[in-house]
Amino acid sequence: MNGHRLRPLVNSEDDADKLLSKYKKDLKQAGEFWARLSGSDRLEITATLTKIKEAGHTVTSVWADWQRWKKDSQQTTTEPKAYEDVVAEFETRKLAAGVGKRYVREVVDLFKRFGTGRERQNIHEISPDDLQNWLNTQKTPAGKPWSLSTKKTNQIRFSSLWTVAIAKGWASLNIIDRLEPIKRIGVTTQIFANATTLNIMAAIMSNKLTQAILAPITLGFFGCMRPEEIASEKAIQEGLPASKYFGWHDIDLKHGLVSVRVEIAKTGDERTIRLQPCAVKWLTLAKELGNPLPSVNERRLIDECCALIGLEDWIHDGLRKNCATHLRAVYKNDYDVIKDMGHSIRVLLGHYAAKRVPDEVSLEHWQITPDKVAKYLASQKWRDVVTAASALRQEQSPSENAKSES
Repeated sequence: MNGHRLRPLVNSEDDADKLLSKYKKDLKQAGEFWARLSGSDRLEITATLTKIKEAGHTVTSVWADWQRWKKDSQQTTTEPKAYEDVVAEFETRKLAAGVGKRYVREVVDLFKRFGTGRERQNIHEISPDDLQNWLNTQKTPAGKPWSLSTKKTNQIRFSSLWTVAIAKGWASLNIIDRLEPIKRIGVTTQIFANATTLNIMAAIMSNKLTQAILAPITLGFFGCMRPEEIASEKAIQEGLPASKYFGWHDIDLKHGLVSVRVEIAKTGDERTIRLQPCAVKWLTLAKELGNPLPSVNERRLIDECCALIGLEDWIHDGLRKNCATHLRAVYKNDYDVIKDMGHSIRVLLGHYAAKRVPDEVSLEHWQITPDKVAKYLASQKWRDVVTAASALRQEQSPSENAKSES
């Protein structure tokens, strides 16, 4: 009591000798540590050891597992910080560094989806398994599990979040280093089939909200532009005024030309694109609909279109790849194609010419006009596409559908 250990009292020398003898025996059998434990401590240890044994483990294996968990999950930190606060710091830093608002919004949205339910959990307490399990259960709008490419991209994004936490002293371990590494993914050139292109354009025109992204989709599918050029990411990152962003002032519908200025073009790729008649028709309609450039909520609206038609894989830069492939049949000269595309002849020949798409297939791409899409939207074939996509969503998310019906 008061910092002093209580000693047992006995009534006779005989009892004292017995107590001393027992102590020496305990000391011999279990060492001084066990002998000095109180009765309640001994009972607790015994109960715990019994549970460990019943579970098929040993004290040594439990200790090893704890050390491993400590290394993987628990990190030393100078200042605990809630996950949502770290995300806010990430957003502030990236915007201050000139990273494009569109990209930052997309990444922050990803972080917030993972953070649902753990907003106030300290970031250093989040384990690699927490993130790995979340990544493994994510699906596309069409209900298909994320591809390896998508997982790898998002692992890199989460790594940048933990890098910020480490820089601020809120964590000491970047948990991405503990995730199962994704091996190098082979690069293949993929394009959308004409039937898919038709469905995408129809999905956009089927709803007033999605019609707002008609211009950027057209500039990719039929105008050869990169997504980052349409979004003015370079100009935004360099802190240029909004007047320097890509916009309708760069599109000459009368003469069918698009100016990709040095402020928005990939380094060395400033150029003037010659628009095909199909592209002029779509852009004229997009301007009449009041499409903003740069666009707003483009990624979310694209996801809605994909879900509507059951498109599971949105090919990265796929619109431009379609344009590159099908322009070859129009110009009949690869050097003319690269004047619009803005990349080397080696890339064009190596990735697009090698696909050997028949000319009649490529020429059909340029016949996907507003009139054709309007007729398609009134057809039974379109209704069948939407119905099949809806049935697929219900099949893949029965619990969500049951919940909504109730």
